[in-house]
Amino acid sequence: MSNNKNIEVEKSKVSATFREQKHLRVLGSKSWTFPLQLAEIQMKTVVRSQMDVLMKMILKILARLEVKDANEISELLAVESIFVEHMLELMIQSKMVEKKNDTFLLTNSGMERLEQGTFQHDPMVEQVEITYSPYHDEALNREDEPSALVGDGSVPEFQFEEDIVMKEVTNLEASHIKQMIQDLGYEFLVEKGQKLIDAIDSVELKETLHPLCFEFHLYDRTEDTVFIRVWNTWIGKFDVKFEDALNQKEAGKLRQLYDEKQMLRS
Repeated sequence: MSNNKNIEVEKSKVSATFREQKHLRVLGSKSWTFPLQLAEIQMKTVVRSQMDVLMKMILKILARLEVKDANEISELLAVESIFVEHMLELMIQSKMVEKKNDTFLLTNSGMERLEQGTFQHDPMVEQVEITYSPYHDEALNREDEPSALVGDGSVPEFQFEEDIVMKEVTNLEASHIKQMIQDLGYEFLVEKGQKLIDAIDSVELKETLHPLCFEFHLYDRTEDTVFIRVWNTWIGKFDVKFEDALNQKEAGKLRQLYDEKQMLRS
């Protein structure tokens, strides 16, 4: 097992939190890993910012009047034609305006942007990595640099129920990928406005990681109950999803086991 010393230190720290609670007794513990898919996402993002005043005025004019030349707008607004021409080129490039039969026309996108008062900049291609857990069906944030990654088979893998559908990250819907990136705290506030994910272009599975979990069997003297807590070293906290599944399936069996060993009455 890699980083064996760090792993034992982390496990001891978690165990100590239980021992500090006088009504709890640690009956036993074990370790296991779970699959975590490291994926590289290539996506297109766009930045939306507050619309420039000149742009907004030009769009309002195009929504009301038939305009064939930039000079007509510059005369109405008392603005140099070079600025109007530049703005029209920008709006045509961003598909807010189109020119048909020598006439500048507002597109549906232009009308929508005018109503919202925002301008959408050209898309940018970006890459981001996520670590997707098929069991949790979500991306898990890493807690610092994990000390407990095991890939040599020295620690058993968690035994999943047969009816659990384990998805591959490459088969997820684009909307699910977008939501996971957002949930991970990707930086969406930028200097010029707000960044949005426009499209997911590709999802590549780089490798499958095997983070370690510590499973603790606990006895509550006050409540006279046996239950399970699971410390997930990847996220650096107790994992409620694993705990709920294990308590539902194993807590009763564990109580009988430890009762037979007379560990609950000592």
